[in-house]
Amino acid sequence: MERIVSILLLAVCVAGTGYYYLENVDRLAAEEAAAAVVAEEASAAAAAAKVEAAKAHFTIPHDKDAFTTDISISLDGSASFDVEGDSLSFYWDQISGDQVYLDNAENNTTTFRASPGEYTFKLTVSDSYDSSSSVSATVAVAEEPNSPPEVIVTVY
Repeated sequence: MERIVSILLLAVCVAGTGYYYLENVDRLAAEEAAAAVVAEEASAAAAAAKVEAAKAHFTIPHDKDAFTTDISISLDGSASFDVEGDSLSFYWDQISGDQVYLDNAENNTTTFRASPGEYTFKLTVSDSYDSSSSVSATVAVAEEPNSPPEVIVTVY
């Protein structure tokens, strides 16, 4: 009889140990999945922060004129060069954002007027052999800041 009880107790212990092991495996798998989600979200946030940091940020200056809605911005590609010293040609192209007019789009620098929003431009630089390279730049323009007036009431 003792032998049967011992065998039954051993079977129950083995079953309990197996159940405990499976519970731990499931818990560890869930923790690993949660850690992977957190790591993916952190990676996405870091990538978004890197994209945001690469933008040139401007704010329309507060000038006490509520009708000021844009700002003049210059794009400068004059530091571009060709290692062989070939002559260069420049071409600026807007690739996203509300359409703006680029002054001197075929010079190494160009200027435009921008309202609040984001604008992306591509500068293509070509040498006299028609070899070219391009790079994009994004400009973010914020609205003119304005705080509400302070209200003070004095009662006599």
